[in-house]
Amino acid sequence: MAGKAVQITNFDKHLGRLIAMHRACHALSQKDLARALGCSFQQIQKYETAANRISASRLHDLCRYLRVPMGAFLQETNAEYIQNPKMAQIIQNLYKMSPTHVDMILQLTNTLRNLYAKTPDNT
Repeated sequence: MAGKAVQITNFDKHLGRLIAMHRACHALSQKDLARALGCSFQQIQKYETAANRISASRLHDLCRYLRVPMGAFLQETNAEYIQNPKMAQIIQNLYKMSPTHVDMILQLTNTLRNLYAKTPDNT
């Protein structure tokens, strides 16, 4: 008996991108993550490309392994940085920096934001 075809949603696609981003931020390969979760690297690849949906229990295991709160993980699916590859790359780079450098980047972005807010075109 053939199963009902499952329609992949934008949520599934965003969730897949988040899985890939968090995996990369922890410098893990698909094979490394698969080993930790007890599945194949092909399954991780399918989650990341949204070819397969991830179960709630597998997502829970993934979040626990990566030390990412599950609620926060789900809330991020609509975050702008998931939609914008440049922003996602910046976040990945931040994970690889020392706390001192992250503080410097924060100061820089705050300064730029304040300058941008004061320009006549943005009033």
